[in-house]
Amino acid sequence: MKCVVIGAGNAGRPAARILNYAGHQVQITDEKEMEEFPEDVQKTLLKMEEEGVDLQLGWDDPTNIDDVDAVYISPNIPKDSPIRHYLVDNELKLLINQDIADIVDKTINMDVIGVTGTLGKTSTTHAISEIFKNAGYSVWTCSSLSGNLLSEVIVDGIIKGDHLKSDIAVLELPHGTIRLLSELKLKVGLITNIYADHLSEFEGSLEKYTKRKLMIIESSETLVASSQCTPFLQDHDAVYYCSRGSDCDIKGYLKEDKIKIKYKLKKKEGEFETKFNLKGYYFENAIAAAAVALAYGLKEDSIVDGMNKFKGIPGHLEYVGDYCGREVHFDAAFVPEGIISTLEQFSQDKSNLIVLIDNPDSTNPRDKFQIGKLLGDYAQVIIASGFNETTGVLDMKSAQEVLEGAKDADALKIATEDMITAGEYSIKHSKPGDTILHIGPGAITNYQDLKDKMMKGIEEGCKKYS
Repeated sequence: MKCVVIGAGNAGRPAARILNYAGHQVQITDEKEMEEFPEDVQKTLLKMEEEGVDLQLGWDDPTNIDDVDAVYISPNIPKDSPIRHYLVDNELKLLINQDIADIVDKTINMDVIGVTGTLGKTSTTHAISEIFKNAGYSVWTCSSLSGNLLSEVIVDGIIKGDHLKSDIAVLELPHGTIRLLSELKLKVGLITNIYADHLSEFEGSLEKYTKRKLMIIESSETLVASSQCTPFLQDHDAVYYCSRGSDCDIKGYLKEDKIKIKYKLKKKEGEFETKFNLKGYYFENAIAAAAVALAYGLKEDSIVDGMNKFKGIPGHLEYVGDYCGREVHFDAAFVPEGIISTLEQFSQDKSNLIVLIDNPDSTNPRDKFQIGKLLGDYAQVIIASGFNETTGVLDMKSAQEVLEGAKDADALKIATEDMITAGEYSIKHSKPGDTILHIGPGAITNYQDLKDKMMKGIEEGCKKYS
């Protein structure tokens, strides 16, 4: 079948690649020239060309297509666009996301665990993977640690043959990936939580955002969810987990350096305890991972062993080291609920807290005033960088808006153009015994580069000011 994919955006690229992988003749078109795409997207497009996808970039007229059996149109192309009218007028077959998901589902011939939610997806995905690895499974893990666009990570893994080497797949499923792979069948689906985020992509509607997340329900043979999600799931069966309250099926207790899990499911009940090596939001994520494993049917011993061996992941409450007597940590919190969780973790110390925050917008506008207000409640020094690590655009207005939110706080407030300078200032305005903490989405979207920038600044600051 000859297929044309209209639009080389975040949905079009993985759709074109999986159609090509499935043996179809695929052409992808876009009005943009190659050089107009970000560098990482250019690399993907060139990889697609090597795989056999015909790139037709810089097309002014997307209706200039002949001898085509089917067309896939990226969701962001307007419904009243000429190409959509052209398809109707010429009675061409329209490929939809369900068609793409069906190919992926038939290709991945194993049990699949899918993880969605607003916060905790990545760390929970890896905690689940660690448990299953220690239970003897060969696990194919797809998370944002491999790439920010998860649909592309999944398709890339299929093309590399990762699914052929594994017994089970554990896939992080953000809202965009859920839309594209809506027909993917999950042995266990997990919802970690639902908070307001990415609302600019949903016309400002939390209801629409929530509806997208809940698409995982229909895909899941068994649904596991945080008790926080109960209001959204009143008409659906789910296995609930929690760390507070008693109205849930699986409950976790934290006592010093151990987690105790009590569970009561339809076919079994019991309790077990395991050492816990981490802190902060990892506690909730560990309970979620244990809940998924129990719902799947793993034995207690395997879960205990996996949870004991899980040491966390990069960019998530990551301890970087001691620099000039300051403890340095690197975290990706950028949604208010996640920021609070991270800040509370470090506010327990008596030392001053110096917070470095990169531009919190990433690809999605956020309430920077609110974020600044939160920082003002916990930090003694706030250093805001205006550089957007995802888009590569300097926006000092963003940094100023963050600091404006903390205007009533006693904290020292500094706006910088980049994270290198922020790192230097963190040393200049701190003393031995203080804690330096990075937060912001750059720890996810541009992990290594951003971390390198911050550490370069901190090292320079140590030379200048200590």
